[in-house]
Amino acid sequence: MPYKTIKVKGKYNCYRVINTQTKKIFSKCSTRKNANKQMKLLRAIQFNKNFVPNINSRTRKNITKKPKK
Repeated sequence: MPYKTIKVKGKYNCYRVINTQTKKIFSKCSTRKNANKQMKLLRAIQFNKNFVPNINSRTRKNITKKPKK
């Protein structure tokens, strides 16, 4: 797995998400919970190219609305 979380020095609740192969930083200062969520998302995108994250309910409602006459 090329993605890794690293604790940011000098910050209380800050973690970085990086790609260990390319050294690209995906998250600079996020909570541990959000960093783990982002790593799961990055892995899903890497291993499944057709991956589409869940659409939130507001967006889904806007898509399925029928025009009023």
